[in-house]
Amino acid sequence: MKYIFLLSLSLLLGFSPLLHAQKPVTYLSLEGRQLTKGNAINAAGNTVNTKVALLRIIRTTSKKAKGTILLLPGGGYKFLKTKSEGLAEAALINKQGFDAVILDYHVDTAKDTRDLALKDVIQAFKTLRAEQAKKGLADGRLVIKGFEAGAHLAARALQFRNENEQPDSVHLVNPAYFNETLVGTVFPQVMPPLYPKAKLHITFSPNGNESWKISAKEYQKTWNGYLPLKGLNPAATAVEGYSTARHNEKLEASAKTQHDLILLGNSITNNFEKPEYQLIWNQFFAPRKALNLGFSGYRTENLIWNLEHGALDGQSPKVLVLEIGTNNVDEKNYPTRHTAAELAGGIEAIVKLVRQKLPLTKIILLRCFPGAYGGPSPTSHRAILERASDIVSKLADGKNVFYCDVNHLFLNFDGAINKYLMPDYLHPSPEGARRWAQGMEPLLSSLMGDKSLDTALPANTAVIPVSKLENDSYNWWDRHAEVLRIKDTIDPEIVMIGNSITHFWGGVPKLVNANGEARVPNGPKSWESVFTKYRVLNLGFGWDRTQNVLWRLDHGELDGLSPRAVIVNIGTNNTSETANARMNTAEEIAEGIRAICLRIRSKVPTAQIVLMAIFPREKDPQHPRRVLINEINKQLEAFAKENKLKYLDIGPKLLAADGTLLPGMMPDNTHPSDQGYQIWANALRPYLDSLIIR
Repeated sequence: MKYIFLLSLSLLLGFSPLLHAQKPVTYLSLEGRQLTKGNAINAAGNTVNTKVALLRIIRTTSKKAKGTILLLPGGGYKFLKTKSEGLAEAALINKQGFDAVILDYHVDTAKDTRDLALKDVIQAFKTLRAEQAKKGLADGRLVIKGFEAGAHLAARALQFRNENEQPDSVHLVNPAYFNETLVGTVFPQVMPPLYPKAKLHITFSPNGNESWKISAKEYQKTWNGYLPLKGLNPAATAVEGYSTARHNEKLEASAKTQHDLILLGNSITNNFEKPEYQLIWNQFFAPRKALNLGFSGYRTENLIWNLEHGALDGQSPKVLVLEIGTNNVDEKNYPTRHTAAELAGGIEAIVKLVRQKLPLTKIILLRCFPGAYGGPSPTSHRAILERASDIVSKLADGKNVFYCDVNHLFLNFDGAINKYLMPDYLHPSPEGARRWAQGMEPLLSSLMGDKSLDTALPANTAVIPVSKLENDSYNWWDRHAEVLRIKDTIDPEIVMIGNSITHFWGGVPKLVNANGEARVPNGPKSWESVFTKYRVLNLGFGWDRTQNVLWRLDHGELDGLSPRAVIVNIGTNNTSETANARMNTAEEIAEGIRAICLRIRSKVPTAQIVLMAIFPREKDPQHPRRVLINEINKQLEAFAKENKLKYLDIGPKLLAADGTLLPGMMPDNTHPSDQGYQIWANALRPYLDSLIIR
């Protein structure tokens, strides 16, 4: 039975069942050094003690060798099924004209078994990629094939590889553990690479773990949804929708009235015409002479048809709000599902068409809402929508096209969709629609050139997004513009979010004074000691409060990125009273920091959030500001514990036994010296090194 399965798999690989003998087993270290022996295999055919991770090389005798297959046996990370999923598999592979390499990765170690195994796979693949021919291996195709835990390991190893770092194909057999989620969230631990290049094959046995099977199928759907665009884009090709009668009605209505605001979209927008949504419509949109061009069930190609058939003719609104996408990835009610690239191309086509027809109109491009069929947790549906949104976020130019992300409003902190705000996990409830309107209002009122129509602003100023408040030694607006200019090129693995403490540490954007002259960072040596091997984006802005960070996150600084970690150190300036902003209470500041973390969770769901305790300030431990900071940190620690965030408090290492600041750590009692920053660097290093495995 197994041979029949493998023979079928061989046809997928494109090789014929030629019979060739295999050469004797040889052994290599993961770095490529020749070894004299491998790890022991017990009577059951398993390796239970990987004293050293190594490669078992079994070469084909075929004169027309086709490549090399790296085999990752399963065994639940407790042992390796070396005989059945290694040696026996290698014999069949050799007969097909491929060299086989079996990886003995770490299993059943005292701790960090999976991460040690991941390091083994990454190093093994690097060695094979670099020295495939040098070691006498067939230098044709390079394939990874994993079984159960080995399949899980293969997928983890691929997740953060770019196109040039991926194998030619990857085969996952009965993949295990794909149902596991990131700590404290509902998001899958294992996701496909953002730019998949390898060919993916997944096979299941009939009696396999059903939960593993379902989650692995969603992984495969997401992989396919991330594939690059090829040929004609169906999402950007006009197709008439089924609501022609509504289209004609809207043409008649728009011919009679000039509208200052147009909402263009699918049923999410269309719902504003229902009675239960009229209060929201009448508060936020009707006073602006708005026209609802939402069409239930429509996809991008249907909106393109409407636009090409007069939907905007004769109009010249100040603003057009575009909400579209969820139906494009609906595999339940439509015969085809579009990929993220196709959907993004369809949205871009709509934007271009609107720009042609309404050159003076500002476009608010909404991030696709976080839809999911069957429940609140993310599926391939939501993953593809979010990937498409990341792509189209780059259409925003801050002049004619403005990207607006309100998705955090619909989520619980673990990333699940809030059922009260999205009862069917696709459409906002009336209260959800109200929050959408409120979240969009600051941008909409700014572009409309009128006053905000939101009459329910919170009393807590720490959660109300606001741009620059205070003058400082640098130009706040220039730094924000520089972040938007360079962030995609940097493609950061780590994002730092904060105030001057983060800002003046170092990194990029480079520190520049208000007159344009370069400024020397406060902690260059400590910065290099922890960040030199990573791509880092520094979103620290001097004098920023939580409300400034919220504004910057709402205006694109994190959009379209996929960092591995986001380090948050904010709140100390909220303890100050100025002419431009009042001092906040501990509860208010903690709420502002929670709001920042929720936006981060929504925008970059796979990133690990590192929440820093606010650093101690003032020399006297009884100073009111120090007391306030201590109270804030108690709340932050509780919040981090409840939501399983990484919480780091380096305050005690900056203080003497009597609570006073140690000499030399913070010369101005606020900002660390390089010595003080080194304490922070030392606290971050082990966590980052364990998180980002290359």
